[in-house]
Amino acid sequence: MENKETAVESPEVQNDIPEVERLKGEVEFLKAELEASKNKFLRLYADFENYKKRMLHELEAAQRSGRFDAVRALLGTLDDLERALGFASVKPEDLIPGVRSVLENFARNLKSLGVEPVPGAGAEFDPRYHEAIGAVEGEEGKVVHVYQQGFKYGDLLVRPARVVVGNGAKPEGAEDQKPGAESS
Repeated sequence: MENKETAVESPEVQNDIPEVERLKGEVEFLKAELEASKNKFLRLYADFENYKKRMLHELEAAQRSGRFDAVRALLGTLDDLERALGFASVKPEDLIPGVRSVLENFARNLKSLGVEPVPGAGAEFDPRYHEAIGAVEGEEGKVVHVYQQGFKYGDLLVRPARVVVGNGAKPEGAEDQKPGAESS
């Protein structure tokens, strides 16, 4: 007589076969999903690398354009200075109006490029825009004299103004008078 147990699989093994098939299906599904995610990631990575290259190219083009505009704006001043040299045989005092005109034109060109002077004489001393190179009698904390004009480009400081600042001392000979008091 045969052993029935060996010829027929146990009920537990028969129940596990569908579960194994289901798990195999899940594994295949997860593999496909992983492959799709990997491909999506690679496309996004390639797009981002292309974006970085494009932005770098656009930045370089903007910088070139900015330099071009600056050079074009300053060429007029170069022309004016060359013309002024043509008048070298003229008396120096006769050159002053022409040189003043060149200076005004140059200042206009700088302004058109967004470059502006920092506040000068009479302004409050501001260490963000001024470099104090001395102190003299005068109103404390005020710029008394500008040795070298400073410039800013938008919020960026191109060059600080080199200034002399008042130290709060009154000039000799100046008397302390109260407002409204008359001197006799």
